[in-house]
Amino acid sequence: MRMPWFGPLLSLLIIGCGDNTNIPLAGDIASITVEANATQLYATQQVQMTATAHFTHGIDDRNVTENVRWEESNRSIATVDAVGRVRGTEYGGNVEITGSYKQFGESVVLQVIALQSVRIDANETNLSQEQTLQLRATGTFEDGKTLDVTDAVTWMLGNTGESNASLDQNGTLYTGDANGSLEINVTRYDINDSLSVIVSP
Repeated sequence: MRMPWFGPLLSLLIIGCGDNTNIPLAGDIASITVEANATQLYATQQVQMTATAHFTHGIDDRNVTENVRWEESNRSIATVDAVGRVRGTEYGGNVEITGSYKQFGESVVLQVIALQSVRIDANETNLSQEQTLQLRATGTFEDGKTLDVTDAVTWMLGNTGESNASLDQNGTLYTGDANGSLEINVTRYDINDSLSVIVSP
């Protein structure tokens, strides 16, 4: 008896539909693990979260950090962005960071130490026109520790009049053609400090 013409084709289809356990399907996910590269941070710092998916059938673990839905339990303490970067905000305390992937989720508790005060540091306060001066900001935290927070505060320059004096967000002051007093301010939420510098021709 001759085999119908579709017999070989049917055999190929059966072979091609074999169990391919190397392809991680949604149903193969067993759990996820959420970790932080530090469980304590000062309010002006950031921590990186990592999410790892674990699969069944011997499939290798996979980093799914950028595919996870990240959430924070209290935005007044810290925020987490779409790629798992956690930044301290206004207040100190414990905050729970949760990563969710498909039907799985896990949380990590981080401790944020709040900023208590900030101080502008300057090597000199009597300057000449067309001079550049690098200012720094030092923060004191609730546990008494001090850190350079120059890049974590907002810098503002006042009393410029019609001069071309400028102040960058990295604390670099350019006196330009100013003549007289320049008021420098830094702020982070409700914490601030100010400093006056005198510019002479």
